[in-house]
Amino acid sequence: MSKSHPEQWAVNEKIERPDQALVAALSELATTQIADSGAPVGVVGPGLRRLAGGAQMCGPAVTVWTKPGDILFVLKAVDLITSGDVLVVDSGGREDAAVMGDVVGQTIADLGCVGVVVDGAVRDVDGLDAAGLPTFARGVHPATGSNQGPGAINVAVQCGGVAVRPGDVVRADSSGVVVVPREHLVTVVAASRTVADRESAWRAAIAGGQSLPAATGIDDLLATLHESQEPPLP
Repeated sequence: MSKSHPEQWAVNEKIERPDQALVAALSELATTQIADSGAPVGVVGPGLRRLAGGAQMCGPAVTVWTKPGDILFVLKAVDLITSGDVLVVDSGGREDAAVMGDVVGQTIADLGCVGVVVDGAVRDVDGLDAAGLPTFARGVHPATGSNQGPGAINVAVQCGGVAVRPGDVVRADSSGVVVVPREHLVTVVAASRTVADRESAWRAAIAGGQSLPAATGIDDLLATLHESQEPPLP
């Protein structure tokens, strides 16, 4: 939990957002498939979970670093949201001071924000739910902390142990949250599609009568591992 940031007080208004077609392609893939792809993907730690709104989001990150529990720069970040963005707030994991509630949530939802990820606490969960804003956070707390800063907008932050930079793509669903670096989006989409195709082939084989271990190659893997572990004959 850091009370300072190398770029504190910075408000960077312009960020490079990825191609919308690639973001749409990533949104069609499950977080599990993206996490299994072997490509350069950040998998956010399990402490963050969905608390309100829908279970699906995918979009480029507008990032906020704030002194844990401080709301000043979260309120300012509303000015920098464009349609399709995901707001990512690094509040240092603090759970006893909410950094956003339904006023911010409804406002950014009306601006086209597709979701929020907060490494910290939120409040007004019923209002966030009514706004339809997918909201992932560590917890809920009714009180805020302070409104004096420092903070920073559109700088590198940490979220659930994962580095997030402005314009990186955040994908979340009922299984969790993953972050794809903007420059690796093409690679990650292709690798994740391979995983999806493999899963489809498994399901087809199982539906056709194969056992799950046979369809997924587990039987072959077990035989190979068993053979490699057998002691040599005397």
